[in-house]
Amino acid sequence: MADVVVGKDKGGEQRLISLPLSRIRVIMKSSPEVSSINQEALVLTAKATIYYQRRF
Repeated sequence: MADVVVGKDKGGEQRLISLPLSRIRVIMKSSPEVSSINQEALVLTAKATIYYQRRF
């Protein structure tokens, strides 16, 4: 899995997401109700997935 830099936090450190965003986009677009996905929704879904994996 490739790390994706999505910006910098308040401390100036880079924030990383270790999930492939392109794969998450494909999964989200597999729903017939979804026509387009903005970058914010994609990143938030990735963060929620990471949080879920760590929590359970």
